[in-house]
Amino acid sequence: MNRRLLILAILAAALAGAVPPAIRVATPQAEEDPADGDATELTFFDGSGWVPLNRHAGWVSGAGATVAGTATATLKSKLDGPKTYVVIAGTTSETILADPKPRFRIASDRTGAFRLQLAQFEVTDENRATTIERTSRGTFFTKGVDLEVMKISEGLWEVRPTKSLQPGEYGLATSDTDPVADFAVIEKGY
Repeated sequence: MNRRLLILAILAAALAGAVPPAIRVATPQAEEDPADGDATELTFFDGSGWVPLNRHAGWVSGAGATVAGTATATLKSKLDGPKTYVVIAGTTSETILADPKPRFRIASDRTGAFRLQLAQFEVTDENRATTIERTSRGTFFTKGVDLEVMKISEGLWEVRPTKSLQPGEYGLATSDTDPVADFAVIEKGY
């Protein structure tokens, strides 16, 4: 009986770690280093200062979606199986970035900062969508982009892609149910 309780306690702790914590996002600062720890929004560096990055509600659609708009099925979309998508309204983001390696700041604990995912979205007739997979460790964007995460100060983290982004639509989120901070990357020189 004690062994079952121990297994249940370990399982409960693991599931609690799979749920992303609430994330505060960093407030824009006039200078390049907002290290005061009082940030409240997700921001990006526009070359002269930190600017808020808008977040929009998305929804889940496709084979693994529930009526409530969440993903429940573990479907292997990379193996040409049924696909589950996170969808954002509109065909393009209001935020346009020319920097192919944008920098973002987020006020969060370490776990929240490392749960942040960057994914490339495909444009459809009315929306933008990217495929996801549910695993025992949470939701993963299958078109995810690797990120480097660096601590700036207590509760403030800087995140940037490890490689230059190709022109297109992108989004930052911690799960399939959280709002998506979307932006578009354009080619420089236009």
